[in-house]
Parts: sequence; structure tokens; C-alpha cells
Amino acid sequence: MTQATAPRAKLVEQLWQLKAAFEQAQDGRSIHFDTLLRDSDYRRELINEAAMSRHREMRDLGRSLRVINTDGELRASQHSRKPVNPDIAEMMDWQSQQPAEEAVRSRRWWLWLLLPALLLAVSLWWVLGRGHEQLVSGSLHGDHVWTADKTWILDDIVYVEAAATLTIEPGAVVLGQPGSALVVTRDGQIMARGRADAPIVFTSAQPEGGRKAGDWGGLVLLGNAPVNTLDAQVEGVPTSDTRGMFGGVDSRDNCGVLEFVRVEFAGYEVYANNELNGLTLGGCGSNTIVRHVQVHRASDDGIEIFGGTVDMKHILISGAADDSLDWDMGWRGRVQFLQVLQYPGMGDNAIEADNRNGREDAQPISEPQFYNVTLLSLNSDDKYQRAMTLRRGTGGHFHNMIISGFSGETIDIKGRVSASRLSTGMMSFGGLLLYNNGRDGRSHFIEELGKQDDDGGFDEAAYFASLARRDISPEFSVPVDPVRVPDFRVGSKSPAGQGAVAVPEGEFWDQGANYLGAVRPGSASTWMLSTTFAIPAPASSTAATMWAPARASAC
Repeated sequence: MTQATAPRAKLVEQLWQLKAAFEQAQDGRSIHFDTLLRDSDYRRELINEAAMSRHREMRDLGRSLRVINTDGELRASQHSRKPVNPDIAEMMDWQSQQPAEEAVRSRRWWLWLLLPALLLAVSLWWVLGRGHEQLVSGSLHGDHVWTADKTWILDDIVYVEAAATLTIEPGAVVLGQPGSALVVTRDGQIMARGRADAPIVFTSAQPEGGRKAGDWGGLVLLGNAPVNTLDAQVEGVPTSDTRGMFGGVDSRDNCGVLEFVRVEFAGYEVYANNELNGLTLGGCGSNTIVRHVQVHRASDDGIEIFGGTVDMKHILISGAADDSLDWDMGWRGRVQFLQVLQYPGMGDNAIEADNRNGREDAQPISEPQFYNVTLLSLNSDDKYQRAMTLRRGTGGHFHNMIISGFSGETIDIKGRVSASRLSTGMMSFGGLLLYNNGRDGRSHFIEELGKQDDDGGFDEAAYFASLARRDISPEFSVPVDPVRVPDFRVGSKSPAGQGAVAVPEGEFWDQGANYLGAVRPGSASTWMLSTTFAIPAPASSTAATMWAPARASAC
């Protein structure tokens, strides 16, 4: 083999691998190798099909072939020129290079004249402060590090491509311009590992004090864990762009790390009924780490999870304009220490949960596990808000929860299929404390009669009579400014210290959390009282009205 023919040889070798992979994965599908070599359209079609496969090995091979594929017949070429770099030998004529190179050398003296001026310009730019900002757009390939000594500005949708890794240092700030977002594709990774005293902050590029929900797109992580929808495509990315696809067969897939991270003022409607959220997790597996994360003032959902098996721990969602936590497509993860803070006059449900719209029994069925949760609405009489809406066939297990301050129902189980999950063991509740919910502060559930019956006669009030303590104050401490400082501790004598369900064993769970809610009663401090969870000021502060009771105080 000559140097000149090396690239073609690599292509032919990988095409043979593609033929074998297709025939193995698709039950003996016949691939015509000779046609692969001679028919560029047939070759391109198979390569694209492989690049979108749900199997990672097939997908990696397809993407590699996309890079090196050449049109036309793959015939051996004869070259009588001097040996050159084999990766460009077939694309360049050796003789034609020589004049070009001489011309370049003849002009090099101009560079010596321009160099001092260039250095002066760069120095002035740095002195004026622009050297501490880095504009980012397009695709990220390979390994990238975003350091804390710069401000990183997203100038469009930025994709962390397959096989790429984006590492973000503790204390780094990422600003999103209008229309921008950060999308980690299903074969890429993000390593955003901040610290309690140096969180990583994703926020609006607008000046502080003028930021509002929907200023930029948000953070999206896509993976290869199972979902119950074929060809799943994340909202906000055009359906024609395969980088928005997610889901696969690897339940332990790793989308990366989000630790001590705050996402602010994100989410926007790309087009009608197609929105990005503050944080979107699509098909992320159990090796993904999402811990000590706050999502603040998202214009759609705070966190939306599409399938997968991703776990979350120490999560604060504050001021979401739609649902605080939303899931569907068969999510089966675990959550411990979740605090939801729903603002008055905005947002719908603290939790809205589906399995799959139109196919409620689609496999896998959504069945996450929750322990130590506080769902809190601040004076929500301004808008009808439910704490939990469980519908479209979802399952789930919900334990050791405090639910307080919602103007609507505490827990609404919608649909016959969703209600049936209780009898099959795919849905359960235990250790619930309900306080100051409903139109009068005591109407935690609504009787559904006639046309209002949407769950086959299931009676929430009767079902939860023995599972939930009602109308007993958790005895929250009243914070000075709950908008800026999410301090929702309860006293050492709070009823939240009693009636807890035992936390499961396992490395993920904190079995010592034998109490209701997201915070241990009587704690001098909490996991939320760090700079990670210091809530920034909105465009106009409403702190004075956030805590003012309309009926009975939620605290």
C-alpha cells in the first residue's frame, strides 16, 4: 500500500466493518459490498443510517465514515508525484504546491511588520477587559476547558459533539445570549463540578437587575439510556438535526457531572408548543451525576426529564413559569432532598408527571423514587396551582414530603391507568404532611363528580386519609427575604421530625434522613444555605409580596 492510497484503504476497511455491523445488528440484512464501493448515494445512505443508530458502536462507526467518505467509485489511484502527507495526497497536486509555497515565503516579511501592531491591539483589548470574555458558538469537538478566569458567552446554540468533553472549572460564569443554549449531545459529556463556595453559574447575558425568565435557552444533556419513544428528539432542536436525538439501551449511560451548579433565567419558546427548559435531561443514565443544582426563574419548566435513569440529589427549583419538575418517556431515577419554591402568580404544578401521551403503557414505564421533599408555594392564591399532577400512566414512589401553600389540589391522580399504578405497586406514598393548601387552606383534595371524574372514580381524599397528616403546621422559620435566601428550616420540635418512612439502603441514599421534607428539623444550617443557592434579584423585586399571606400563612 502506498502513502497515497492509505486514506482510501482506511475507508474501504471501515466500510467492510459497516457491512458486518449491519448484518449482525439487523438479523442478517444483506449489504452489497461492491455497491458500497461504487455507488456513492447508496454508501452515503447507509453511513447516515448508521450515524443515527441507537447502538453506540454502530453510531461511532457511521460518524467516523462521514468524515472520511469520498464520493465516486473507490478505485485505486496511480500517482507519479513525490510522496506527501497521505491524508491530503489524493486531494492536492504536488506540482501545484510548489509555486504556492514560494509565494507564501515571498510574503512572510509582511508578517514582521504587522506583528507589533497586532500585539499592541491584543494588549489594549485585554486591558480594556475584553480579554476576560470568550464568545462561543457552533460545535465543540475534542476536549475543552472553560476556566474561571474568563466569562464564557454563548452566542447561539452550542453543541458538545460526540466524543467531545466540556470541562467547566469551579467559579466559572457562562452567559447566554438571546436564542442561545448549551446542548450536550448523547455521545458527548459535560464535567461541570463546582464547589459550595465556588458554584458554576449559567445565567442571562443581560445586566444584573435586568435579567428575566427566558433570556436564553438553557442547559440540555442527552444520553443513551432507555426511553419509551423511538427516535426521541429533544424540544428546541430542529427535528432535522440528529444532534437533538436521545435514548438507547445503556441504563448506566453517563452524560457527565453537574455539581454545585446554578441555572438562571433560561428557557424560551422556540416555536408554538416547543420550548426549552432551565435544565433538560433526555435519556441520561444512572452514572450521570446531578447534585447540588438550582434552577431559578425558568420561563417553561425548571427541570424536565425525558426517560432515562438519571438520579438527582440536593435540588432546588425556584420560580418556574410552568412546572417546577416535569417528567415523561419512562424516567426511572431516584431523588433525595428536593426543594421546590413556587412563586405566586406564575407556574402551574410543582410536579407534573407523565409516562407517555397517547401510549400510557409504553415501556419502560415512568417510576421514579422520591424521599425528603418539600413542595412550597408562596401565597399562591394569585393563580391556581397544584402541588402534584400525576397522569398519562406514570408510576412513582413519593415519601417523606411536606406540601404547603398551594391554592389548588395537593395531589391529583389523573386517568384510569395512572390510578391503576397504585394497585399494581408501581405507585406509592408514605410520610406526608399537608398544610395550608386549597381555597380555604384546608381543602387539600377536590371531589370529582360526573364529568369532573377523570380517573375512574378514584377518590384521592379517601385514599390519602390514612397516609397523610393534614392541617398541622411544619413550623417553618420565616426568612427575612425568601426570594433571595431560600431558608426554609423547621424547628427541632416540628412535626416533620415524626412519621418518616425508612429510607432505602444503597450508596445513593442518605439513610439518616429520618424526617419529612428536604431539611432536617432543628438544623443550624442547611444544604441550601451556600452561595450555590443564593437566588439573584429579578428584573423587579417582589420580595415584599412573596411572603405576605393571603389566607393562612404557609409558614
